[in-house]
Amino acid sequence: MKKHRHSQRGFTLIELLVVIAIIAILVALLLPAVQQAREAARRTQCKNNLKQLALAAHNYHDTHKSFPLNASSSLYGYSAHAQLLPFHEQRNLHSLINFNLPAQTGRPWRPQMNPAIRPVASKTLNVMLCPSESGDPYYIDGNGDTWAGGNYLLNGGSANETQYCSRKNDGLFWRGSRTKFRDITDGSSNTVFMAESLFGDRNGRTATLVDPQRQMKHVSGGPPCRPTGDDMLGMPASRFTGRRAGAWILSTGYHSLVHAYFTPNANLPDMAHHGEVVSGPRSQHVGGAQVSLCDGSVRFVSNSVDLTTFRNTFSRNDGQAVGEW
Repeated sequence: MKKHRHSQRGFTLIELLVVIAIIAILVALLLPAVQQAREAARRTQCKNNLKQLALAAHNYHDTHKSFPLNASSSLYGYSAHAQLLPFHEQRNLHSLINFNLPAQTGRPWRPQMNPAIRPVASKTLNVMLCPSESGDPYYIDGNGDTWAGGNYLLNGGSANETQYCSRKNDGLFWRGSRTKFRDITDGSSNTVFMAESLFGDRNGRTATLVDPQRQMKHVSGGPPCRPTGDDMLGMPASRFTGRRAGAWILSTGYHSLVHAYFTPNANLPDMAHHGEVVSGPRSQHVGGAQVSLCDGSVRFVSNSVDLTTFRNTFSRNDGQAVGEW
C-alpha cells in the first residue's frame, strides 16, 4: 500500500507582506486617535488642577477676606501659591514654612535660598503641574540650590502700557497685594485668576534666542516700571534665560505671575526688566492655553484670540465688557 502524505499549505511571502502592510496601516490610523485621547485626558487633568486652585482661592478669601498675599519683599518673597497650600490639602507642607523668616537671604542681586525652606522649596506638587508639560520643573540657581516650579501662574495684569509692574497693576496680584472680590468690578466671571505657562529651558544664560516658548528676553536701561511692554519689545536683549516658572514658592514676577501682553503661545519670548516680567500664557496643548476665572470656572483660550479682548480679561476694573472670547 502506498502511503499518502498530506501537506498543509502555508502563507506565501507576498501574503505575509500584505498582512503586515494592513496591520501597519491600521496602526498608523489608530495611533493619532490614541494620542488625541491621551492629550484630551491630560487637558482634562490640567483643567481640574486650575479649578482646584481657583476654588482654594475662594476658600482662602472666605477665611481671610482677601485673596492670598503676594509678598512685598524681594527677600522674604513668599508667593500667593505658598499661602494657598492649606486650602488644597497641603496643610502639612504649609506648616513647614515659617513665614516670619525670609525665603531668601543675602543681597537682593545675589539672594540665596534660606536652608529652612529647602524641604518645601524643592518639592513639586501635582496640582501645580500640567500633565502635558514636557519641560523640567526644577530650576537650579547660581548658588546650586534646587527650586521646584509650577505651570499655573497668577494674573499679574494686562501688561498694557506699564500695567505689569509689581508695585501695582490692573490684575489681581502684585508686590504686597491684598485684592478682594469687591475690587473685581468687571465681574468674577470676566476676570482671569490663573493661566498656564511653560517651564523655561533651564539652560542658564545665552546670547541668542533659541526657543521663544521657553526663554525670556532680558532688557536693561532705565528704572524699574518705566518702559512699557512696547518699549521692551524694541529694546535689544542683554541675554536670554530659561528660569521662568522655576520656583512656585517665590513671589518673583517671572516665577509667579503671567500677563496678557501676548496672546497664548506667542512666537515672541516673554520679557524681563529689573525683575519685572511682561508675558503671555503658554502651554503644550494644541491651539491655545487654559485659564481659570475668578468665579472658579476654567476656559480654553485660543492662540488666535483677539488681543484687546484678551487683555480686558486680565484687568479687574477697566469697565470693558468682555463678551465672547
